[in-house]
Amino acid sequence: MASKKIPNGALRLVQTGEGCHAFAEGEDGKKKLKMTVYSGKVIKDHFWWGDLAIDLQGIKFNMSKYPVLENHNTDRRIAFTAKPIVDENGISLDPDKTTFLDNEVSLTFQKDSTAGFPFQSSLYAKPSAIERISDGEKSEVNGFTFKGPGTIWRKCEFKEASVCVFGWDSQTVASAFSKDILTEVEFEETGGDAGNNTDTLNNDTLNNETETLTTEEVKAVDINMLSEKHPDLLKKIQDDAVEAATSAFAIEKKTLVDKLAGVEAENTGLGDKIMQLEKKDTLRDERERKASADAIWTRKLSESNIAEHLFDKIRSHVSHSKFMADGIFDVNAFSTAVDAEITDWETRGATTQVMGAGFTNKNSVDTEAQKQKQLAEQDDARANDLLKLAGQKVE
Repeated sequence: MASKKIPNGALRLVQTGEGCHAFAEGEDGKKKLKMTVYSGKVIKDHFWWGDLAIDLQGIKFNMSKYPVLENHNTDRRIAFTAKPIVDENGISLDPDKTTFLDNEVSLTFQKDSTAGFPFQSSLYAKPSAIERISDGEKSEVNGFTFKGPGTIWRKCEFKEASVCVFGWDSQTVASAFSKDILTEVEFEETGGDAGNNTDTLNNDTLNNETETLTTEEVKAVDINMLSEKHPDLLKKIQDDAVEAATSAFAIEKKTLVDKLAGVEAENTGLGDKIMQLEKKDTLRDERERKASADAIWTRKLSESNIAEHLFDKIRSHVSHSKFMADGIFDVNAFSTAVDAEITDWETRGATTQVMGAGFTNKNSVDTEAQKQKQLAEQDDARANDLLKLAGQKVE
């Protein structure tokens, strides 16, 4: 068994296009994690292993609990789970034995995945026995025939599962997916060019200035030597990393902008509803106050001696709106003002009895002319009072 240094990213595997996704489902507080981390099929065109298959019969689980992270970042914990399920469908987590954590990272994942965000699954494992399959060769694994060139992990140890937005191809700037940061792994290698490891480029290869390098051929290199000998390639790697990071940021930014727009629209709609309710409450309160004032007028006028045809005219002299303070109708003050107004009209003669109706002949010697003169004077006085009440000038 040989000890070899390989990139961090070579141990984090994302299988796209095979239904290896992660999402939360169920009611709040009772959500379960549905997560298939590997289908048992071929992971195509891996940057380090080429076409890769993991032998399901050779996977070891040496712990009772396993972490579920975001992008294999130990500071961003989503959940923890018991031993994963291994069957003909690959490797998946048992929803009934997986527990979500109560933290911001976990709650955000649950909310976003429930809304339909397409999180991918990724697994972290360390191989202990690999088989190289040369071009034209075949080998059986997981019930199908694997055609070379490629690699089969015949034995490996499962470490953890992660949810991620993209696979290693777009995460080269993250240490967990890095192609430049190396990890030492011990494994037994058989088949293909097992005795002649071609996965890494040594310094002699880089010193050969006639060697033509591509991004996929560069696995683990001295960054300073690469900068000196192959600056164009280094720039391309850096540009690719910046482009990948920019793309990921643009997607996250759009998601946040869309969420913000939704919240603003929701708040606007809520504000309109509140204004409509306030308007209805205001109109209802005003109707109730007016009805109360009308009832007071009706009762007090009906108890008075004022002629009914003057009721509407008299009502206009005392408005209930003048007896409002901080939205409260002062019923007592309004009633007092109504009483005073009715008394004033009655005093001025606006009653159902003719003014001076209590007048009687003082003695039998009064002449008819005197009676008519007195009645005429009384009528004039009554008419003048009514004109004054109506706002007319009396000479």
